Order: sequence, then C-alpha cells, then structure tokens
Amino acid sequence: MPETNSAPFDIEQPACFYLGREVDPASAAPRTDRPVMYDARDLTTHGVVVGMTGSGKTGLSIALLEEAAIDGIPCVLIDPKGDLTNLLLQFPGLDPARFEPWVNEDDARQKGLSIPAYAAELAARWRKGLEETGQPVDRVARLNASSEWRIYTPGSEAGLPLSILGTDAQG
Repeated sequence: MPETNSAPFDIEQPACFYLGREVDPASAAPRTDRPVMYDARDLTTHGVVVGMTGSGKTGLSIALLEEAAIDGIPCVLIDPKGDLTNLLLQFPGLDPARFEPWVNEDDARQKGLSIPAYAAELAARWRKGLEETGQPVDRVARLNASSEWRIYTPGSEAGLPLSILGTDAQG
C-alpha cells in the first residue's frame, strides 16, 4: 500500500512548477500524496512540446505556461492551431456569470440547460478540479494578474491581427 502524507504539499515552492499529481497505474486514480513538480531552473531559453494526437501536449503546455506566468517568467508563444488560447479563460473567483459569454450554446442545449445554468455547472466543475489537485481558487486570480495576456492571430481578426509582411497604407 502506498505511503500517504497527511501534511498538505506546498505547490508554491520557489522555482518549481506544479504540474499535477502522479496517477496510480493500476487504478488510474490520482495519488494525492505524490505531486509532480518540475524544477524551473532546468528550463532552457526555448522549448517545444511534441507527441501523438491525444497524448496531452496541450494540457502539459498550458500547465507549464500558467506556472511560468505565476512565477513571473515571460513567455512568447507561437501556436498556429490556436489550442493555447484557453490560457485566456481565467475567471478569478470562478463566478459563473464570467463563464456565460464563453458557453457553447449547443453544449448547453444538449444538456438541457440554460446558458446561466450550464455556466454554473462549468464553474462548479472548475472549482472541483482545483480542489482535487490541491490548488486554492485564488490561484486563478494570481494567474490572471501575473501577466499581460495577448493572443495574436496571423491572418485573422479573431484576436489581435499580426502581419510580418509590410503593407503599403495607400493600397
């Protein structure tokens, strides 16, 4: 039987990124006594995350980037597919009303819920996820306040437009 540690683990250690909990291979359940910490001093000036479809690249990338932001480490991201735009979904206090503009109407309809009810369900799911991973809800506010967040979208006006080619203002 695995050893358990009754004392809460400090996920705010200096120069460490909290990436979640180890998973017990037999039960697929997270091991609350085994946090996964990454020593940020091992980072180099550049990074790339590669892997097969569905292997968790986006989730790992978001966790690393959130931890870097909380620790004040600046990042410039190149994300051609737009998967990392979820970094902007930061709702301090997890107020369901802040979720409403981002709710997919079809998802709410499929669940038989109004948009406010589905937003409340999502906020509760996020709160539970933070609690299950040993993170206080105020970490979302810290993340939100940690950086200037901008998403540049080459070739699109969905975010902040970006062009590396000069254009003549006269046409």
